[in-house]
Amino acid sequence: MLPPSFDAALRDVEARAPKFRLAAAHGLASPPEGREDEAVQGLIRLANDELGPIRAQALAGLEALAHGGLAVARRRMDDEHDAVRQAALRAAAALDDDALSWLPDLMGDERAEMRGQALLAVAELAGGERALPVIERGLADEDPGVRGAAAVAAGELGLESMMDPLAALLEDRGDVAFAAACALAGLGDARGEAVLVAALRDREAGLDAAEALGEIAGDAGLNALAETAQRPFGNLLLRAAAGAALARRGDARGEPALGRVLEAWRADGRDYAVHAVGELELEGLLPTLIRLTKRLRGADPAVLAQALERFADRREDALRALGLLRERHTPA
Repeated sequence: MLPPSFDAALRDVEARAPKFRLAAAHGLASPPEGREDEAVQGLIRLANDELGPIRAQALAGLEALAHGGLAVARRRMDDEHDAVRQAALRAAAALDDDALSWLPDLMGDERAEMRGQALLAVAELAGGERALPVIERGLADEDPGVRGAAAVAAGELGLESMMDPLAALLEDRGDVAFAAACALAGLGDARGEAVLVAALRDREAGLDAAEALGEIAGDAGLNALAETAQRPFGNLLLRAAAGAALARRGDARGEPALGRVLEAWRADGRDYAVHAVGELELEGLLPTLIRLTKRLRGADPAVLAQALERFADRREDALRALGLLRERHTPA
């Protein structure tokens, strides 16, 4: 369904068909300037809808607006549906200026999903060392989802003091060990390399594993990345990520791997490869970028323009190609 206009979304708050009420919850999250109060009132109505998915979407809208609806958000933290409870907690944390006075207490909640959401909210609101006690508690939580959330938060906040506790989680299973390995890599610690190498063959985790290995890969990781980048029928986005990771580590196998993705018949990983060439300033692949300005082959002109800009101050051919691209594709 196309998103309704704002006035239609207000009307559809009372619609009989659930699909229209759900669409209204989406539409009210982006009101025109000056109509925020109307949007909040509509979202509060939908946060009390009989259907859980509609309540959850309405609470997500209140979180996005951060303009009102704290009372209903706090009330819905005891909803019968866990997705609604989590959306309510996120909304309440965004709406309450004093959220840090009660969020840490939820680390003692018997519901694991609430502990995990509380931890992530504290990490976002407090940041750095102020979130440290909550993250330490989360890393030792009995629930793997909470331990994984704590690992992610520790990595995103750059908490180097958490490296040893994170390394201990490498003995955990599945998603927790992987989250710990990614967090360690972000902190420059290579102790999770073996976990990341194993994850390269996972359809869902492969991309994140390749990007994490780009930070810390040693010989074993580099060889695994090269094997991934050279798979003839492998996922092109993953092959691009593996090539970029190799290039980031200074491995000569990275640039030709990215070149193969840039020139592949399918366009799946082309934008990723274009961005990597620009970000890493791989001049050897500049001619390939210039050819793409003449025939995009599925590349996003804005991404291509950003990559060419990295070379334009020192390469006349890049500057000319950038001008041609902007002439043909104004949004770039």
